[in-house]
Amino acid sequence: MSVQSCPDVSLEDWIRRAQNGDAAAVEFLLEQFRPLRRARTHALWTAACENLSSFEWADVEAEVVLLFLSRLQSFRFEEGVYFPHYIERMLYFDGLSWLRGQRRDAAVPFSQLAVSGSTRTGNESSEDIEEWLFPGADNLARDVEQTLSLRDALDALPAAQKHLVWQCCVLSRTEADVARELGWSRSTVRNRLEVALSQLRDYFGVETNTGTRTGRISSRDTSGRNTFQHNTFQRNALQSEFWSFILIMAKDEKRPDLVGVGSGRPVLLQGTFDFPATGIKTPQLLSTKLRYVVPPGTIAGIRFVRAGIMCEKMVCVSTVVNGMPHRLICVAANTAVHVPLAIVEALPAGSEVEIHIASDAPGTAIIDVGCLQMPA
Repeated sequence: MSVQSCPDVSLEDWIRRAQNGDAAAVEFLLEQFRPLRRARTHALWTAACENLSSFEWADVEAEVVLLFLSRLQSFRFEEGVYFPHYIERMLYFDGLSWLRGQRRDAAVPFSQLAVSGSTRTGNESSEDIEEWLFPGADNLARDVEQTLSLRDALDALPAAQKHLVWQCCVLSRTEADVARELGWSRSTVRNRLEVALSQLRDYFGVETNTGTRTGRISSRDTSGRNTFQHNTFQRNALQSEFWSFILIMAKDEKRPDLVGVGSGRPVLLQGTFDFPATGIKTPQLLSTKLRYVVPPGTIAGIRFVRAGIMCEKMVCVSTVVNGMPHRLICVAANTAVHVPLAIVEALPAGSEVEIHIASDAPGTAIIDVGCLQMPA
């Protein structure tokens, strides 16, 4: 069953039926969001198998279904939230919470960490015993120190810049989302975030070259820029290394649309395919060759779409991510288009990308879709 097979019933009606106990509506929604469930199952199962090898795919899949049904019951239309966006974000955060719980349950109890007399001698120092009992104590102390340094650095920023850094770099929100929330333009958010990140680099003594935040070469010399002066702060190599990584992540991974092709591996979905008359309102998968799943440990973004159409009527070429429409591109009869995507979302591991087409007449399509795959 699909949405196209029930044009008179809206998604809101299906959700209300499911919340009222209609089993058919629940089955419909589970099937409709099957690509999203499969993507979340793939991501959780991959993460769980890194340390918890005893997990089965079916167990993780059942847990994702349970999380989906739980969030379906708690969804409220009066809050003004778009359900596909809501269910995608909730499954992501619920999956992280479930994964942390599983790792916590699999941890070795402290009572089993007692020192055995047969393996320890009296000549060993207390520091050696402490390191054996708490092998990550030094790393934990270092993390605490870095967290306190982050708090001090953010407190040194103005309130507006502190809010932008927290939203975009810590909570991983996009600049567009923050701009809509604050009622600003995206360029305003981007410029203020750049100023805040520049001040943080100066605070932690991270050396910067003459490039811009997006990695492009700039002729502007920033060596004489007036910045925060924190002479009392102890800038050691560890903090510089830590913040270099964090700020580079904020520059590149959070904005994949501004990263050059040389920073990742291009993935091209190409080919020439015949298509039937599907109806302009009922898109269908053009070919199984035009399907791409983001591999584990990477993120990806769709950079451009090229389409050449041999058909007597206008067609609609669409990119579909996890079963949900992503971009709709209208192509006139017997023409070709090239659409570069200026706003590129970062697709996490396990996401499924497909190319669909809708037309009132049969024809032939030449498709070239470029994706950029980068390490997560």
